[in-house]
Amino acid sequence: MASVDALGSVLVLGGCGFLGHHIIQKLLDADDVSQITALDLNVDSYQRKGARYIVGNITSREDIMKVLEEAKPRVIFHAISPQALGGTRKLFNEVNVEGTRTLLKCIQEVGFVKALVYTSSSSVIHDNRGDLAGVTEDLPLLFLPQQTEYYSHTKALAEEMILKANDSGGSGLRTCAIRPAGMFGEGDRTTTGNTIGAAKEGKNKIQIGDNTKLFDWTYVGNNADAQLLAARALLRSHAARGPQPADRKVDGEAFVITNDEPWPFWDFTRAVGAAAGYPIKKEDVYVIPAGVMWVLVAITECLYWCFTLGTKQPRFTRMKIKYMTIHRYFDISKAKTRLGYKPRVSMEDGIERTAKWYLNISREEKERSEAFRKLV
Repeated sequence: MASVDALGSVLVLGGCGFLGHHIIQKLLDADDVSQITALDLNVDSYQRKGARYIVGNITSREDIMKVLEEAKPRVIFHAISPQALGGTRKLFNEVNVEGTRTLLKCIQEVGFVKALVYTSSSSVIHDNRGDLAGVTEDLPLLFLPQQTEYYSHTKALAEEMILKANDSGGSGLRTCAIRPAGMFGEGDRTTTGNTIGAAKEGKNKIQIGDNTKLFDWTYVGNNADAQLLAARALLRSHAARGPQPADRKVDGEAFVITNDEPWPFWDFTRAVGAAAGYPIKKEDVYVIPAGVMWVLVAITECLYWCFTLGTKQPRFTRMKIKYMTIHRYFDISKAKTRLGYKPRVSMEDGIERTAKWYLNISREEKERSEAFRKLV
């Protein structure tokens, strides 16, 4: 007889994405999964043998109902989202907000889904102005105008919907949210591509600010581990039916996931560059004061806006500069105690794995990514 927290049939929304394909790999390695189905707009990338792939759009009720009826999932991992630094307000709203709303309505209609794990963002509690130093999930979600980034605003709206859907109206559906922080790893075409690109061009010699601020990064495989831990905890909650003790409650809750070892921001970028074959000596680093860079970037952003009418952004933006020059790390005690989460892969090992993946991917793979294209 299967245990109450056996995953069974699983649906991964965004299964061909950076995080999604790592979740699928973890599911393939598990012994309590009977079927794996992935839904994505494009299923040509990062397929794993043993999973079934279906083309579909989360904004389409027809696509969602079709995949639900075909997969009959006991568990859903919702990892669909546009890139934070590449989408438009319209796209963020359509996918993150309306797409999530459509998904919840369809789940309610079919009635057989037991657990839903949503990939939110650690940025949902940050106003992008001040430091976040060892903060917990007790901080409230931020929405416009307090939230200055529209992407984060829509992720907060979606998370709020997901958590409110937890056993809503006695449906039995159990939900929770995982908030990744600074993910990197195999398959990362943005952070890794930009970081290695900068290293190859010699730009890792430039440091903005004094590098005393700490930043939380997360190896993607560790986040995937947390996702499965959360799903199993939700299934146990569903089976128990009664309320859980507050200090062990998972359903209706959000969890920040990190590697639990914050690094100075520039130490990470130089470590990734070095692992990819582009080391920088400490004495060769040129430091630009954060205030000076802020003024220069503000002027550049204005020029870009004037000449492109907002259709393009410079490589450096004020938002990116802010992340490089403030504390942004978290206390993940909640994930440790309630999910039993512990990072399996250290920062050093994660960087080594990421660089090894990059060094072994094909020219064709690099050409699929704007960040990697310059490295071909």
